[in-house]
Amino acid sequence: MSERRFERLAELFAADGRGEPIGYGPGADRMRETFAAIRAKAAEMTATNQAQRGDLRVELDLLRRTRLSVRFGKLNHCTMDDANPVGAKCLEDAIVPEGHQGPLIDRCQPSRCANSVIAPAHLPIWTVERASLTDLLATRKLPPNRRALLTEQLHDVDRVIPKATE
Repeated sequence: MSERRFERLAELFAADGRGEPIGYGPGADRMRETFAAIRAKAAEMTATNQAQRGDLRVELDLLRRTRLSVRFGKLNHCTMDDANPVGAKCLEDAIVPEGHQGPLIDRCQPSRCANSVIAPAHLPIWTVERASLTDLLATRKLPPNRRALLTEQLHDVDRVIPKATE
């Protein structure tokens, strides 16, 4: 894992430890479960004197060793595990190029994917997208096929926003 990706993961870990929301959706639930397991293991190691450094250092060492796959994105984060891509909508009915590993970013469906994490930082983008689509749909002389496409996009956005405000 690159150093910058680990720093971002450590920031999420710290935010979760403070009780702040780190994101919404099934991917975020799995991250919180992993973070809780790391904290429990660190507490166990400290209690049994297996750990000789401070709690935070032990937790960060455990976090670094944990195989937690997170791809940070502008619209969402992806927690797809390359070894077990169950629920990855981007791979559903897709022709995956030979040698490719990971999600197919151009096919990402944050509103439908079990690996998607909608972080609080993503909400303003989704809110603006909703307003933009609503404005476009208010155009009177919009061709029916374009209106149908925009309506479907609006439904996708409307599926994301409630997940992030639960």
